[in-house]
Amino acid sequence: MIHLLERDEQLRQLDHAFGLAQAGRGRIVAISAEAGAGKTALVERFASSHAKGAVVHWGACENLSTPEVLLPLRDIARAAGETLDTSTDHIRLFEWLLRLLERGSPSILVIEDLHWADTATLDLLRFLSRRIGRIRTLLLITYRTEERAAQSSIRHLLGEAMQGSVERMALAPLSLSAVKTLAAKSSRSAEEIFALTAGNAFMVTETLAAPLDVLSDAIQDATLARVSRLSPLAQQVIDAVSIFPRHADTSIVGELVPTALDTAFDECIDGGMLVLSGGIVRFRHELARQAVERSIAPAQRQRLHASVVNELQRRSKARASEMAHHAERAGDTGALVRYSQIAGEDAARSGAPREAASHYALMLRYREQLEPESLVTTLEAHAEQSYLMGDSGAAMISMSEAAERRRNEGNTVAYGRNLTRLTRFAWLCGLRTEAERNASEAIRVLSAQPPGPELAWAFSHQSQLDMLAFRTASALKWGADALTLAKKLGEDEIVVHALSNIGTARAEMDDAVRSDELEQSFDLALSRGLHDHVERSACNLTCVFYWRRDYPSALWHIERGAAYATARELVHWEAYLRGWRAMIRLDRGEWSAAEEEAQEISSRGYVADAYRFPALIALARLRCRRGDPDDGVPLETAQRKESTLEELQRLIYVAVIEAERLWLSADAKEARADQDRVLALLKRVRELAAERQVRWIEECAALWLYLLGDGSFEASNLSMPFRAHCAGQWQEAAEAWRALGHPYEQALALGEGNEAAQREALDILDRLGAAPAAAKLRREMRARGARSVPRGPIAETRANAAGLTRRQIDVLELLSAGMTNPEIAERLCISGKTAEHHVSAILARFDAASRKEAVVAARHAGLLGIKK
Repeated sequence: MIHLLERDEQLRQLDHAFGLAQAGRGRIVAISAEAGAGKTALVERFASSHAKGAVVHWGACENLSTPEVLLPLRDIARAAGETLDTSTDHIRLFEWLLRLLERGSPSILVIEDLHWADTATLDLLRFLSRRIGRIRTLLLITYRTEERAAQSSIRHLLGEAMQGSVERMALAPLSLSAVKTLAAKSSRSAEEIFALTAGNAFMVTETLAAPLDVLSDAIQDATLARVSRLSPLAQQVIDAVSIFPRHADTSIVGELVPTALDTAFDECIDGGMLVLSGGIVRFRHELARQAVERSIAPAQRQRLHASVVNELQRRSKARASEMAHHAERAGDTGALVRYSQIAGEDAARSGAPREAASHYALMLRYREQLEPESLVTTLEAHAEQSYLMGDSGAAMISMSEAAERRRNEGNTVAYGRNLTRLTRFAWLCGLRTEAERNASEAIRVLSAQPPGPELAWAFSHQSQLDMLAFRTASALKWGADALTLAKKLGEDEIVVHALSNIGTARAEMDDAVRSDELEQSFDLALSRGLHDHVERSACNLTCVFYWRRDYPSALWHIERGAAYATARELVHWEAYLRGWRAMIRLDRGEWSAAEEEAQEISSRGYVADAYRFPALIALARLRCRRGDPDDGVPLETAQRKESTLEELQRLIYVAVIEAERLWLSADAKEARADQDRVLALLKRVRELAAERQVRWIEECAALWLYLLGDGSFEASNLSMPFRAHCAGQWQEAAEAWRALGHPYEQALALGEGNEAAQREALDILDRLGAAPAAAKLRREMRARGARSVPRGPIAETRANAAGLTRRQIDVLELLSAGMTNPEIAERLCISGKTAEHHVSAILARFDAASRKEAVVAARHAGLLGIKK
């Protein structure tokens, strides 16, 4: 075996990880580096050393204009002698791979170039990552650090893996010493090569192999210099292979360069440019492929792509996405449109909405090639797939145009159907006024047609909008209309949707009402496999019981719904449910657990704001109560969503956070400036809640009005403990809050009592870490003449000045001790992904590129060794 310079430590780390996998503790090692740093060489060296003791499976992603769906899985299946139908339910395909790994354990699974992965492949890895600790498999993934667009999705994928199962390996460039070793047998200056290449292993190798006269040029010149030493026929082969993004079928290359192909292939392989495996040929280095491809004259490159399209069209098993890729570069818009449509449909069936939307978007760029009906169906398909991938804005744009075209062509039913879809898209974009207008118009135009499922859907979407706005009577009326028509038509999915609206509206109206319709909706959706509706019903049940302060019931629905979402990779719904769990933990005084969950969900930038809302609110409230540094992002994001949706269920949370900030403020001048605005907001919320008979919102607003000194409302109609608290009955209120399991509010009530009660309140607040409320109470006690007021915990002023939370200070101390993320997670009893988020936040605070750099900066700032 060829010795890899400066990779011994990495090989030892991989050997250790494989040993754990052999013992039944599966691992993931994520290997990152710039292109050409030697990721593939490292993995090949490691895999070959364990070829006798493990089954090795190998797959790679491809740099197509739109990624191929589950391409690595196809590689693995082909090597295993099996053919997979990727248009089937992708969960079944994921389970097939899991069985394959378990059957051949211990095993090594390699997925290369994850930065080019499609959504379905990321879902596959997310599926495996949550189960890896229970199988005897070492999963190695490689990705490029310079592909920044892919970094977020890869980081979140790794963050969601089983706790303690992920190791990260960043390959550093070669040192000057290593370059000297490589250059020892040449007459070249190692220092000059190192300065030119910055230690990139591929660039070093290619530069050393190039003639002297191209040493000072960039890597493209070095690559082309090697190509120039090949025969004209071999150069034709190199050119032909270079237009394929990942690898090429040798038989297709044979059609492009038909003369003496075997000899030319041998020359390219012996020259170190190409690698041949079975019937597949590829460049040894991707950078070399790109350099060659760019060097081909544009007209010649277009002719080559056109030849590939012609050849692929003769092959029954050619991939539509690959054909679309080459057709686009050949300028063959007819083929591009034709195969993009097939590829989009395939991706949609496979549960890869991002890739499907990309294919449809490509078709729309060449809309002049589409017939009118094809154009409008493509717009509709693009809208649906964009919505499923979380881009409701793109969905709105395409569906709005589709709706207008349906209206102009006189297709009233399709027009009404599109308006109904726009209702949902607009709501997710935070455009309630537009959502209301679309729902109303859909009902108007569809009511003039024979009753069909489109009208039932319109009724149900109007019911949903009313339910979300607490317009109970209207929600029940439209829900009943939708349910009646849906049952008559035998449309089970609409029945499920309508039952969820009706059940939620009834439960919101009266705390004594059972949630029968909601439970029916959940059960029916579950039996029909309607995943989206299962989760919607679970979330509505969660909200109903949370607002009733029935936490055991709410948690039961959260656990049931989150488990269902996790098993099916429904990340948006999982985030929403877990956000409510964070809210419950905050209420119960479990602040560390609340922070861990809320912070992890809030950081998921790929999840729509509407689904992150509970977590954002929980995190903003927690920061307010702890007095932690706040960048304002959680609350501002929540405020944007609330301001556009104009829903009381969101407005109340924004209002009480503002009220609590005002109440806790030690700056009297600032407090007076905000007093009138915040009081007016709370009064408006309370009045609207009373008008719509939403008691829990009215009570929340009343409590904070009282705490801010406004008692201009009747407290007798409130439930306990709000009634006692707002009436100034601190003993009864404190006991009721204690019984409900709200220690923070219990302490606020005790703070209004005698000195003994206030000291008890201080104990609770100090235990929670509620520094601002504790400081406020201490000031009030001293002002009343209380003596020997306990000082409480010493404030970590230096940590706060650096913008770090208490937990981040804990993590920073362990970072300085050289601990890895899994070790930090184990020491602090937190999840691995939470440890990763804390480390990332610390690096960001110090603008550090590495853990070592962050520790050095923290030491200079005097932040290490802070005692608690």
